[in-house]
Amino acid sequence: MGKVKKFVTIKPSKVFLKGIVGESISQTVLIIPEKNEVFKILQVNALKGIDLKYSLKEMASDGKKGYEIVIENIRKTEGRYYDKINMITDRTDQKPISIIVSGNIEKLKDLNPEEKDIRVIPENEPEAAAQ
Repeated sequence: MGKVKKFVTIKPSKVFLKGIVGESISQTVLIIPEKNEVFKILQVNALKGIDLKYSLKEMASDGKKGYEIVIENIRKTEGRYYDKINMITDRTDQKPISIIVSGNIEKLKDLNPEEKDIRVIPENEPEAAAQ
């Protein structure tokens, strides 16, 4: 068997989107060809595509032409999910480039009454300026 030659570097190779429902949660992934390995990404698709969206653009890193893909959570409810983004290149000698994406979206937890910052202003007193 021959040696496997790496043709691309993916940073990070896996994406974990974690946050609170309603927050903007995203991760940028760099896709950089190895030396003397030129390719063009022809198509990008997600296995499920329900809980995330993505955008791909060309960029340069250390003088090399590469790609940047921004993966963003679009889930509006709490829960976990798993997906996979596949990118087909013009290199017929290589498998599609894949990025595993998992998400953990939580609801904002209610604070205990002792932790809440509640100020009661009697009706007969003018409101104080916010501190």
